[in-house]
Amino acid sequence: MRIGILADVHGNLQGLEAAWRALAAEGADLVLNLGDLVQYGPHPEECVAFAMEHRIESVQGNCDRAAARHRRDTGDEFENIHWRRLAGRVLEWTSGRLSGRSGSWLRRLPGEMRFEVERVRILAVHGLPGRISVGLPDGSALGAEDMLAEEARAERDGLTRSFDLLDVYDHLLEESRADLLLLGHTHSQALIWRPSGLIVNPGSVGGGTLPSAGTAALADIGNRRDISVSWIRFAFDGAAYARDCRAAGIPELFSRCILLGRDQRGAWHTPDTLLRQRWALEEQES
Repeated sequence: MRIGILADVHGNLQGLEAAWRALAAEGADLVLNLGDLVQYGPHPEECVAFAMEHRIESVQGNCDRAAARHRRDTGDEFENIHWRRLAGRVLEWTSGRLSGRSGSWLRRLPGEMRFEVERVRILAVHGLPGRISVGLPDGSALGAEDMLAEEARAERDGLTRSFDLLDVYDHLLEESRADLLLLGHTHSQALIWRPSGLIVNPGSVGGGTLPSAGTAALADIGNRRDISVSWIRFAFDGAAYARDCRAAGIPELFSRCILLGRDQRGAWHTPDTLLRQRWALEEQES
């Protein structure tokens, strides 16, 4: 079975449509959304409608919960208090844009989804199991080869620090009682192989994981010893997205995050120094 995995759409309809096309082209039998369909982007209502129409199986994200319940804060941590205030205004706007049907659908989304495929136990959540607004700890971008290198280095140097993070991952898998743990929230891709299972974060559709592009994942499951995961990357019309943000009154700050590869909460996803310089220049001009 081939499972398409996406997360953190954040009101980006152009990105969601591109993600759907990319996963369909890969032959996904099922598409899972790991939460945060709304907030920051100009299309909250349209993204929820798309998910309902295309029967995208979804769990609730902290932004979904906050918008559907008309809260003033999503529970996210921001690097800048000004960004937090702007996000609060966007959250109020997002709540007002949702129809009664869409708001009700978001409120009813489960906090987790647990199922089995070919005897592989799968748990899908937004943040961490039981903690909707908390993401995978630092270092989650380490792949299998990196993990093995870290273990070897720690053993060689007699260190324990490198093992601490691995212990966290092992604990997450043990506590979740899952062979495959799927989570989002951080907007950062992660593929972590451990003896007891696999942790996957697909990155984001609308969280600035890549400049003017999004990421998803495809899990091909045969049995517990036959799981393969591949990354899916897709471009979308960033100019149209920015225009829609302006038309909706979304602060330009958040659309620039999507165009330049930065998280709406402040962290950079791209290491490209030219994009960071461009950000600084546009900040001076604005």
